[in-house]
Amino acid sequence: MRKGTEISRQQIIDELGEVERKFRLWKPAANPHAARLAELRATVTTWFQDKPPDASYVMEGSQYRLEVKPAQFRRDMTSAAQAAAFDAVKKMGVAPFSIFKATQESIAKILGEKWLDSIAPKKRTGPRTFSLVAKSAPSIKEKAAA
Repeated sequence: MRKGTEISRQQIIDELGEVERKFRLWKPAANPHAARLAELRATVTTWFQDKPPDASYVMEGSQYRLEVKPAQFRRDMTSAAQAAAFDAVKKMGVAPFSIFKATQESIAKILGEKWLDSIAPKKRTGPRTFSLVAKSAPSIKEKAAA
């Protein structure tokens, strides 16, 4: 990574931390920080698209530390997987339409998590989450959301 890129990322981490802090402090319904917060989060998310989904990362700005969590688990429920679950519930003697909406939760509840894994295994294809930790408290002047 080039030095110029690192400085740019540090600045983005620091701005993201400040915008998120101001976003949380804002009380009126229309928050002027919402659009910039979404934009900065999307930028940070792109930094880790090509990284292993089960890894965690820590990056530093001058004011904030960014802790990036592994990608969340998701399942791809294909129509074939839903049909298999429907058939399995039917074979149990339960009226599938009365209880079954083919949700992952209902499949796991009725047929078990292990069975659900057999038709739709979990993969780390979900979004990454991250948290920001202030290295030091903002000054009193900056506490008011501006």
